[in-house]
Amino acid sequence: MTIATRQVGALALTLTASSLAHAAFDCSGSHGGWRIQTSDSWTGSDKLEHAGVSAAFGALGAYAMRDTDHPVIYGSLLGTAPGLLKEAVDGTCRSDGFSYKDLVADAFGAVVGAALTHWAITYQRDARNMTIGLRYSSSF
Repeated sequence: MTIATRQVGALALTLTASSLAHAAFDCSGSHGGWRIQTSDSWTGSDKLEHAGVSAAFGALGAYAMRDTDHPVIYGSLLGTAPGLLKEAVDGTCRSDGFSYKDLVADAFGAVVGAALTHWAITYQRDARNMTIGLRYSSSF
């Protein structure tokens, strides 16, 4: 399997998981216009949810991009994409709105997940076997 095939597969898996993870957003079917949430708090309980879900996507993105020069950066971008899509949908809801604070929590979670995965997980494969284990890497 080529690197591009794995990366496309990981992206498809990320987007599928995103739709399942963010399926609970509250938009009663009424869409129209564009709204930005102004009453959103930086310390709201949903910020932990955003960071936690995005950390998993960042980890998956870093794992998918492990053969590139900058897996943490690319993994973070892939991990933030589902949150950005969710916030874009929220921006069109009449009952909600786009929250840049939620997007910051998504980006933070994706960076943490990608960095921890890149730092902690090793993957090696040769003709006879495959090894997945824990490791330390100082490259960013």
